Amino acid sequence: MRTGTMVLKQGEIFVVSDERGDIGRTVAGAGLYYRDTRFLSDYQLLLNDELPDLLDSSGTQNTVGMFQFGNPLLESAAGQTVLPNTIGIQRYRVIDQGMTEQIQIHNYNPFPVSLSLTFIVSSDFRDIFDVRGFRRMQRGRVLLPRREENEVVLGYRAPDGHLLETVMRFSRTPDETLIVAGAGYTAELEELRAMLPGNDRVVRSEPAGQAPRASLLFRFELEAQSDAELTLTLTPRWTAESSDGQVHTITTTNGPLPVASEPFPVVETNNEIFNSLLDRSLRDLRTLITPFPGGRLVAAGIPWFVAPFGRDSLITALQMLMFSPAMAVETLRYLARQQGTQVNPWTGEEPGKILHEQRFGEMARLGEVPHVPYYGTVDATPLFVLLFGEVLRWSGSRDLFDEFREPAERAIAWINRYGDSNGDGFVDYGQPSRGGLVNQGWKDSDDSLQCPDGSPVATPIALVEVQGYVYRAKQALADAHDRWGDPGRAEELRREAEALRRRFEEQFWSEEDQFYGQAIDGTGRLVTAISSNPGHCLFGDIVSPERAAIVAERLRAADMYSGWGIRTLSSQMPHYNPMSYHNGSVWPHDNALIAAGLRRYGFDEAAAAVFTDLVDAATHFPYGRLPELFCGFSRESERYTFPIAYPVSCSPQAWAAGTLPYLLQVVLGLEPDAATGQLTLRPYLPDWLDTVRIRGMQFAGRTVDLTIRGRGRDVEVTVDAGHEIAVVVNDQVVAS
Repeated sequence: MRTGTMVLKQGEIFVVSDERGDIGRTVAGAGLYYRDTRFLSDYQLLLNDELPDLLDSSGTQNTVGMFQFGNPLLESAAGQTVLPNTIGIQRYRVIDQGMTEQIQIHNYNPFPVSLSLTFIVSSDFRDIFDVRGFRRMQRGRVLLPRREENEVVLGYRAPDGHLLETVMRFSRTPDETLIVAGAGYTAELEELRAMLPGNDRVVRSEPAGQAPRASLLFRFELEAQSDAELTLTLTPRWTAESSDGQVHTITTTNGPLPVASEPFPVVETNNEIFNSLLDRSLRDLRTLITPFPGGRLVAAGIPWFVAPFGRDSLITALQMLMFSPAMAVETLRYLARQQGTQVNPWTGEEPGKILHEQRFGEMARLGEVPHVPYYGTVDATPLFVLLFGEVLRWSGSRDLFDEFREPAERAIAWINRYGDSNGDGFVDYGQPSRGGLVNQGWKDSDDSLQCPDGSPVATPIALVEVQGYVYRAKQALADAHDRWGDPGRAEELRREAEALRRRFEEQFWSEEDQFYGQAIDGTGRLVTAISSNPGHCLFGDIVSPERAAIVAERLRAADMYSGWGIRTLSSQMPHYNPMSYHNGSVWPHDNALIAAGLRRYGFDEAAAAVFTDLVDAATHFPYGRLPELFCGFSRESERYTFPIAYPVSCSPQAWAAGTLPYLLQVVLGLEPDAATGQLTLRPYLPDWLDTVRIRGMQFAGRTVDLTIRGRGRDVEVTVDAGHEIAVVVNDQVVAS
């Protein structure tokens, strides 16, 4: 399947190329990356100095790419015409602690053919923030490519002395090598020219500022109906001197190995299309699990966010609890180790706060960005506590309560002290540090929070959805204390939560709009933009039942609902733009959390409709993969019979990949209570889904198998769960 762009990943290595497998300027962010650094920025394959004709390509397995080419019209050395598509070229790419390519050539002609393959390679070794357009304070120096026998090394000396290299090894020595560099390399070029073997050349022609490149040519003499093969590997290498004077070299072959995930439960339904979409989601999530320095975590998305991300990892782990409680535990462990301990205005760190984003590249090392880690997020800390509570509901583990009790309490302490900067009882955020985010909720683009009248929004800013997260987090920790901790502390947390609920209803509700505002600003003014944010308050359980019905209806109105999902912003708002990042687009994870909230309040049909429309949307995207977001154009228009892609969304992206697995849990109405050994189901199946079989689901330390059959609420459930688990379906015990 040709998609224009191909993304492959394994561990900390990922590659973004065009559909030919080439890396260059035709694809935003193209390159081979390792630890926030682009180790390959240009990579092109030529046949007889021409682009071979692409027949097809596929990267469905996420770690393997296959590209099939035919030849254009050629002329053999003997003067014979070589017709198009009489020579097959297969490019087989594997990402595994580096990048390996096998090039296979087959001559289908009844006569011999002489041809050449040329690889043009270079690397700018730019930091991922630099690639994204952030301003640099300084850069290091890209070194001239070096060749020794069948090895070519691209290099870079960073301002802090780190030596970064891309080592390319071929299964045979190139027949010719051409090194090209600009005027800034004159002396080095002369020195290199004296060292190169006879068939290698050095040319000075590139403009200054463009990375030097190497062109490597291989000749092949193919007999009639014969094959040839060439293999190459690319490995990032990183050499640095530590504070004790020791020199350390890291390559991806001696770094941490990707750790195999425990198997997900096997889920099969009567709907083969959904089965395929679900398989794609789970495959993408396995790919995004990354062994970062310090622990394993789900990366947020490719290409821009292959990094530890507090909010994204927490929400993804929450979405995946039915499939992998262990993923959630790993997420909590990683983030607890990085929990804030001091006040640092540059990084946004505060005691008890959960990180937003951690980076390992040059700009972070040099202090050009605050991501070491960066704590500029207002919602990750309550989400940490919320996820902790959900993990306990699935596991019933006293050991996990003991392990995370203190980090959870420190998070609550941050919520109550640093999180409420002006003492109004709401968690808020203020002015960012230099290089920090202006908006620190999940809608973190600079223009995502605007007053309808165009007036500025003053800091500190209390976002509506964050209050819902805080409410549910405190209730969850109170439940945990009731079971394993301090009942007095549980009562205190519940009093705090109820006080928050009262303040929330008094101050966030707009009587004029009959809807909750998006935020309260530093002047106490309600930002009355009609947005998707209040839908998260249904998920947070903070909304009164009477107003929940109003919110549910409003979110399904034509100005909010595109037909493919709930928009981030009403089309009636002055700053609405269906092609924007946060002001009218549709985000799958946003819809998933809202659907979960709709079910919590009993709006089952509305939740199932969101599920159905996102499944429909997924079928229109390459590989059946829901992207990070897509445009909010209305499906009702005859011209928009398919969802319109957002041009630079991450794909795969973690919480988009978690959307369909989570929505399946939502329509099944799974409510775990592992401490009592009871698993409750309230199924409401859409029309296209009448059978769901789950094998190997982990609950309360045991394996549960379920089969659900029926439509809507009229379902049968059969269970194989052992005698220590009670399964309750629509208030009826079906297994105990």
